[in-house]
Parts: sequence; structure tokens; C-alpha cells
Amino acid sequence: MGRFMEAMVVCKKGVKAHPSVADPRVLLARVYAEQGKDKKALEELVGALQVSPTDKIALRMMGSLQIKGGDTQPGKDNLLKAFETDPQDGETVELMQKNGVAVPKPAAPEPPPPQPIAPPPVLAPPAGATATSGLQQPASSEPASIIVDTGEAPVVVQPQHQAPRTAAQPRPAPQARAAQPRPAQPAARRPITQEFEEPENSEVRRAAAPRSGASKAVFFLLLFAVPVGAAAYFGIGQYRAKQIREANAAIREATTLIKSDTFKGYEQGIAKSQFALDLDASGDTNRNARGLLAYAYTIRWGEHIHDDSNRENADKNIKAGIANKEQSAYLHAADAMFSYYDGRTDDGLKSIEERIKTAEADKKQVSLYYLTRGVLQTNNGDLEGAKDSLDRAQAIAPDDPRVYVAIGNLNRRRGSDMLALSAFNNALKYTRNSHPDGLLGTANLILDQENPGNGYCMAAKYVKALQGMADTAAPRQLATNAFVNALLISRVSHDIPQYTDKAFQKTLEECTGVKPDEAQAKKDIATAENDGLSQDRNNPELYLIRGRRLAYEGKLDEAAAEIRKAIDMNARSSHFHVELAKVLSKKEGGEAAAEEALKKALTLVPASPKLLSMLGQAQYKQKKYDAARDTLEKATADAKTKNPEARFLLGKIYRDDKKDYAKAIENLKRAGEEYYSDPSMASAAYDELGGAYEAKGEKDGAGASYEKALNADKDNPGPYCHYARLLSKDPKEKDKAKTLAQAFVKMAPRDPCTEEMQRLGGAAGGGG
Repeated sequence: MGRFMEAMVVCKKGVKAHPSVADPRVLLARVYAEQGKDKKALEELVGALQVSPTDKIALRMMGSLQIKGGDTQPGKDNLLKAFETDPQDGETVELMQKNGVAVPKPAAPEPPPPQPIAPPPVLAPPAGATATSGLQQPASSEPASIIVDTGEAPVVVQPQHQAPRTAAQPRPAPQARAAQPRPAQPAARRPITQEFEEPENSEVRRAAAPRSGASKAVFFLLLFAVPVGAAAYFGIGQYRAKQIREANAAIREATTLIKSDTFKGYEQGIAKSQFALDLDASGDTNRNARGLLAYAYTIRWGEHIHDDSNRENADKNIKAGIANKEQSAYLHAADAMFSYYDGRTDDGLKSIEERIKTAEADKKQVSLYYLTRGVLQTNNGDLEGAKDSLDRAQAIAPDDPRVYVAIGNLNRRRGSDMLALSAFNNALKYTRNSHPDGLLGTANLILDQENPGNGYCMAAKYVKALQGMADTAAPRQLATNAFVNALLISRVSHDIPQYTDKAFQKTLEECTGVKPDEAQAKKDIATAENDGLSQDRNNPELYLIRGRRLAYEGKLDEAAAEIRKAIDMNARSSHFHVELAKVLSKKEGGEAAAEEALKKALTLVPASPKLLSMLGQAQYKQKKYDAARDTLEKATADAKTKNPEARFLLGKIYRDDKKDYAKAIENLKRAGEEYYSDPSMASAAYDELGGAYEAKGEKDGAGASYEKALNADKDNPGPYCHYARLLSKDPKEKDKAKTLAQAFVKMAPRDPCTEEMQRLGGAAGGGG
């Protein structure tokens, strides 16, 4: 109907209500595209493909818009991806033809297996012939191995030795024989019914025969020995080929098990890989088995059971694999991850960076490399670098649950909770709701919220599900789950009385199994945490979760003490320092202590944009505006790096303290654009941008910014007040100002702006 503004409002509510579904974003992208706002459309399509990487409509539309904007090759690639998702889709085929993208032809059917060529029969030598003249041993060579590239783990296929065809077996059809490469033609032979023919000068031979009994004995010995030897050779070849087939099958099974990214999967993958290595300890089997063993033992040591046995096995297989010239992607990833778990994160990053450069120089994209780099970057505080790495890993391997867990953890640290939830949901989708880290990540994310509401029920469901996986989850995961359960008990027991709806109180009690009984909650919390410590006492994450629990309970000093224990156990983990700073900043006058904690973290990760942003915020709260500005400028020094939090605060400093409206507008506009995946923060940025334009005296720019703020998040009351105030100065806009003012009063009846909006609503239309 051409009512684009209303369509956008409806779509944005859809995006907010259904963050893990692609359709609302695709529809919103269509609305933008219809208005010629291709850049905004592409931003929405990126969000759609993050939650559903194989959505053919999103891929098709993305490709079309990219080609239209001059980004030809990525556009063609996305059209091909859409075609691969559904080769029968007519719209995709039409767009491909229109844009010069060749439609892949269907694969030709595989040719029938070749008919075996029987070797010629062995003929007996003429009577009296010497042993060497009558028989020649055929030259033999080991059949060539064929390497089949299956992605992560190439396998070796060993051709079988062919059995001789007996006289009773029919010869291959002429057509079949013609299709095969012919062996060298043997010398002309007599019909096989005649064993041998007497040669010329037979008299002499016949006369000499009685004196050659030894020759006859040798002849008959060879006559029987050659078939027996050939049979033995054939049997050994068959046995060797069988070993290689079994080793290859074990490697394929091990790869699938390890990709499941579960404690049980790694355990079984190790057994399969070791079996393959024992069967065939050379060539590609050795390369792939070593890589899988190194990777699986490294993950078990670093993430599942932090014990000496797994560490030693990981180290042993990494060294053995590196000594072999043929190395696999799993081995390289294991080498980098081992360095990280060993406290040498910089070495791990350097190692995986070199692997990525080598692969890219060969025009190869290896998902495991980008995943590994992303995990290390996340834990090293380089959150924007990690985002780029993990986005690339996801594009290559859109069904890998480990990639989605890494993306979820990253977005949780970035404060992008909706994207984090979507990623954890995808990890669970691809593992039938059984991925331990997907369950833990979702429960932790819910308990991060100020008011989880019904989310408590889902968190409790996932905690209980993981409690029932004692045979398949890792001890470290089970221990973490016990501490998450303690946090859940603490929060639910405290929050139930805060809800006025009695029915909802009862619902929470039933779905979580927690009652608003402080004494019982305290006892249950102690039991849960003791259970966790009994399984994994040396895990610093447990103390971090306990610190979060104590902070929610208002025990900030105790919370800080627990997080400091985590830091003592692993001082190089930057997010521990970040969590400590969050707790300290909640204390009255705690900003200075938070600033010190962040400065200490920055000695570990000097250029971390996230840490610099938090430090700037701590300085801003202390009214150290010059220091805050300098810090935030460092956080945004790289123009290619997205850092909306830093740009948002920097824009406010330039506007309010420095009165530099040009720089304020530049930073706030960029912040709004970079917050595209977070509607509420995008709305706040555009609202502040409107204020900057007003301060500069540009009414049109202010009005457009307030419109963007309202479109980004209709539930944000700020833009209603500010836009209504701006419009009230124009007699032609009085009615619109009144509508906005009345909407504000309904949304925020106790806001400082409410009294002014009540007057404005009444003055504009006589009531309100």
C-alpha cells in the first residue's frame, strides 16, 4: 500500500518479538529496498543470515542488492548459495541468468564400475625346459593410493588386488574389455587345452630326459609354488586394503564425533582415531589421526577435565604430528589452543594467524582456523576481531554447533544479548537440544537480565536437562551447571515476592522448583556450589559465577573478593577484570577502583577496544572528561573497527562538554549505524544525535534523527519527549507534537519530562 513507515514499525516489532527467526528481518529488508534504502536493507539481511544462514530468500535478496551496489562477486556467490539451497526455485534461477551467473549443471551419473581384467593363464613349460625358460615371475608393484578430500579429513582409498579369473569364469564382454587399458600383449600361446608341445630336436631332448630328473623336480615344484605365491601375494594385498578401509572409516566416524563438540563425542572420537592410527600408522591416516587426537585431547584438557593425563596426550600428539610433514587443520588448531590453555595466548594467536595466511595464499578458507582465532580473540579481549573471525567461520560451516557457542559467548560479552540468544539457540538446534555449552550459555544469558520473568522457567529447564546428562557432559560443564543452579535459586527465591501476580508467583515456583524461603534457598545454594567444587575445584569460572550471585544479592565486597580469586587463578583472562570492574562500579564511589581494575586488564590486552570503552565510561562517571575523551579516542582509533559504545559516549562528551557539534554528530551518527542489531541502543544513539543537531541549530537534522530513533524502537520514551518539544515550536506541527506528547505520558508517567508533555498535549489539542 506504500505505507512504508507503518510497515517498518510492524516489522521491527516482529524482529524484537522473534529474534531467532529470519522472516521479520527479510520482510523489513524488503521494506527498505522498496524505498531505495539498499544499505539498510543489507544490514537487515546480514542479521537474517546470522540466525538462518541457509534462508534462500535472504541469500537471493542479498545477492541481488550486492550486485546492484557494485559488489559483484559476493553477490554472485550469494545467488549461488541460494540456488544450492533450492535448485528448483525459479526466482533464483531467473536472477542468476539476469546477472550472468552460470547455473550449475547437474552432476553426471557415476560410470559403472570397471570389469576386472583377468591375467593370462600360466602355461606349463615344454618338457625338458629349464626352470627359468619355462616360467617368468610377473613384475609386481603396490597399487597406487587415491586421496579423497572430504574437507577436514582426507581419506586414502587403496585399490584391491584383483583375483585371477579361472577358466570357469566367462570372459568380459568385448565392449567392457575395450573400455579398459590393455596390458602388454604376451607372446603367442598354444590353445590352453594343450599343456605343452614338443619342440624341434625332440629326439635329443627325449634322449636326454632320463638324465634330467632334477629338472623335472624343479619344474613341478615351481608349477605349484607360483600359484601358491600369487595367492599369498593376493591375500596380503587384500588384508592391507581391508586395514586401510577400516582406518578410513574410523577417521570419518571420529571426525563426526569430534564435530558434535560434546564430552562423550571427544571421548569416542579419541578411541576411533587411535584405532585408525594403530591400523595404519603412515601417510594420510597418520596425518588425520594425529590431528584429531591432538585436537580432542587439547579440548578435553582445556575445557572438560583439566588433568595431567589429557595434557600429556595432547602435547605428545601435537609434537608427533608437527614432526610429520603432512599436517592437518585439526593439528594446527590444537597447537594454537594448547598454547592458549597453557597461558601463552599470544603464541597461540601468532600460530593460527600464520596458518590462516598460508591457507588464504592458497585460496583456501578453513572454518576451524577462523573458529580457533575467534575463540582466542574473545578470551584476549579483542571482541571486534573475534566477531569478524567467527562470522567467517559460520559462513563456511553454518551447521557447526561449536561455532555458534563461540558466537553466543562473544555476543554475551559484547552486550548483544539477542544475538547471543540466537547463537545459543542455533547450537541447540543442530544438536537436538543436547549441547551442554548451548544449555549453559542460554541459562547464563537469562540470568544476566535485570528481570528475566518467564525466562526463569527456561533457565531452570536447561539446568535440569544438563543435570540429567551426567554420563555425557564433562565434569567441568556439570560443575559450572551446579553454580548456575545456585545463581538461579538465589535470584528466583528473591524475585518471586516482587511479583504482584499470585498466579505468576505459583508458575515460577512450579517451573523452577524454588520457593521464596530465604533459609531453604541459602541451604540449597550451599549444596549446589559444594557439588560443583567437588567436581572441578580449580575452575576459575566457578568463582566468577559466585561473584555474580553475590553481586545480585547486594554483597558487593564479597562479590569482588570472589572475582579476585578467579583472577588469581587466571590473571590473563581479561573478562575476569571486566566483571570485577562492573561490580566495583556498582559500589558507591567505586568508579576509581573500577578504573584501576580496567587499567590492570589493559596491561594484559593493551589495545582492547572493549576494555578501553569501559575505562572511558569509568572516567566519565568520575567527570574526568578529558581523560575519558582521550581513552575513547584510542578505543575508536581504527576507523574500520565497530565500537558503538565508545562512539556513543564520545559523541556526548563532544556535544555537552566540548561543544564540538561536528564531532558529536559524526560519532553519534556512526554509533547509531553500528547499533543496527540492537534496536534499543540504536534508538538511544539517534535520540542523542537529534539533541546534537538541535544544539547546532539544524532543525531538519534533529527531526530526521528523532524519526530514526522512533523507528528503531517505538518503546523508547526519550525521542517522544524531545521530538514533541522540537515540533511544538512550529505552529504547523502542533497536532503531531500533541500526539507524541500524549504517547510519552502513557509510556513514562513519572519521568521528569512528563509534566511538560502533559501541558504540551493539552495545549496542542485541548485535553490529554
